[in-house]
Amino acid sequence: MRLDQALPLYLNHLATERNLSANTIESYKRDLENYLAGIESSTSVDKIEEESIQNFLNNIRSDLAESSISRLIASIRGFHKFLVQEDISRNNPAQYLSVGSKALRLPKTLSAEVINAVIDSIDTSSTNSSRDKLIFEFLYGTGARISELVNTDLDDIDFDSNVVKIRFGKGSKQRIVPLGKSLKVAIENYLTRNRNSLVNSKKPSAALILNAKGSRLTRQSIWEVVNKVALDNKLEDLSPHSLRHAFATHLLEGGADVRVVQELLGHSSVNTTQIYTHITVERLREVFSETHPRARK
Repeated sequence: MRLDQALPLYLNHLATERNLSANTIESYKRDLENYLAGIESSTSVDKIEEESIQNFLNNIRSDLAESSISRLIASIRGFHKFLVQEDISRNNPAQYLSVGSKALRLPKTLSAEVINAVIDSIDTSSTNSSRDKLIFEFLYGTGARISELVNTDLDDIDFDSNVVKIRFGKGSKQRIVPLGKSLKVAIENYLTRNRNSLVNSKKPSAALILNAKGSRLTRQSIWEVVNKVALDNKLEDLSPHSLRHAFATHLLEGGADVRVVQELLGHSSVNTTQIYTHITVERLREVFSETHPRARK
């Protein structure tokens, strides 16, 4: 179903199920029509990505008051939540948007040196150290969304061909990402030190990463791991999404073609990927202004 086809269903839901006033519904309608106009209303509900919404919000931020932006974000979140609850969409790309100005900015790009230091900082004496390292290596080494890591099965790892199959949602599109050396070592260490002992012999799980009961690790558990490491390293900008953001930015800074990065990220449109090129251009300007002898004259 397309977004423009889903909008009338949501507005009807607000009127009949939530019994909202005509004025309130009209406000929702204006916000969401504005959203659909900026995000391409003919797009399938399952092809909208968090980055697309973020890009839309960044583009209109200068035109709206902060209060209007907050209301718009609330409207977008409510719309996508409804689509999932009614089984119209399999994924909720607006789930982690927060009402407030922080939601309108891309996460600060963590340098490769910082990320390497973070991974090296994980306590090796911990029982789950190999699991925790794998979570970071996977998110940064593949650019995967947190939901994609949760959905990854052991069979999705091809050790012979050195590739990883990344699946976006149940039964949805998939992409192939190279299996880097560090990630490969992290997976092998996890299989040897943790996973094999966690497998439930009566009901074995296909998941790559398991919890203590031998079931698939949840996205909440992954968030908790990343948050703990962020707190340990006093990094407010460290999150699962910031690792995906760093993956894309570092590739582009290293000279990768934007369309290659688009494929690796699983973006439907190169326009979504373009936002990362803006970040690298800003970084180039910053380096230039700080280092070129004529830049400050």
